[in-house]
Amino acid sequence: MYTVIPTEQFEKDVKYYIKKKGFTHIGADIKAITDELEKGNLIGAEIPGLRIPTDGHTFKVRSANTDTKAGQSNGYRIIYYAVRDDAEVYLLTIYYKKDDSRIPTNQEIVELVETYCM
Repeated sequence: MYTVIPTEQFEKDVKYYIKKKGFTHIGADIKAITDELEKGNLIGAEIPGLRIPTDGHTFKVRSANTDTKAGQSNGYRIIYYAVRDDAEVYLLTIYYKKDDSRIPTNQEIVELVETYCM
């Protein structure tokens, strides 16, 4: 079993989508993802090329947005950092695929890892 830890940034992102975009089902939409992560199933694609000086791995996984009825391809992306030795998963950020201004750069992802996971 893994411990899933939402970071402060992740919580802010969820609140943003609930309050500003009206995505009231976001919690239910991402529950299946967090359930899999708790089981130790590190789902999604590993993000290559991040220069993080640890033994953890950063992944991006898709989740449907039931508030838009658009399916996974136009849904959310959750970026998380997994430390296998400690059995911990840090939920770094979540963004809506069509919300271009909120898609993090690789440098921003590295900064999130350094801020919340070290």
